[in-house]
Amino acid sequence: MSSFFTQEIRLSKRHEEIVSQRLMLLQQMESKCGDQNKEKASQIQAAETAFKRNLSLLKDIEAAEKSLQTRIQPLPLPEVVSLEVRILRNRDSLLGISRRMYSQMGTISFRKSTISYWC
Repeated sequence: MSSFFTQEIRLSKRHEEIVSQRLMLLQQMESKCGDQNKEKASQIQAAETAFKRNLSLLKDIEAAEKSLQTRIQPLPLPEVVSLEVRILRNRDSLLGISRRMYSQMGTISFRKSTISYWC
């Protein structure tokens, strides 16, 4: 009987060790879970703050873009710019030709009508 009693005491002590260890592990898990919840809440807060900041920046950029669009005209196509440059380069020579042609033109007046002709 004494051996059963000794075995029961030993098992009882082992049971208390297991229960104590379980309680310690539960406390550690609760602490870790609390820390994770705090960290998650902090991350959510940071994400919300970043979202609001990004939204504000986007609105500022859109306002600046709208302001720039109203202040400037769109750039002409490269073909148009090239054509304008060619016209400006040839303008002087075209004006010279027109003046020469006009100076070479003659007129004949006959009664009430005037006739222009090329010489």
